[in-house]
Amino acid sequence: MDAESIAMFRANGLTASVTNMWRVEITPATYTYQLSRAGRLFRVEFDLTKPVTPPPAPWGW
Repeated sequence: MDAESIAMFRANGLTASVTNMWRVEITPATYTYQLSRAGRLFRVEFDLTKPVTPPPAPWGW
């Protein structure tokens, strides 16, 4: 983690976040985002093989 992020977390009382580790993994079939630190793991994996219909344009555009 970079020094600026560590300083921001400490300044805002988020000391547990100074050990955050991020990981992004891209394969032909998946996009994975992971955040981990002691006692916590958050991981999201997107299946890139299944297209998703985009939503309609927002009102006014």
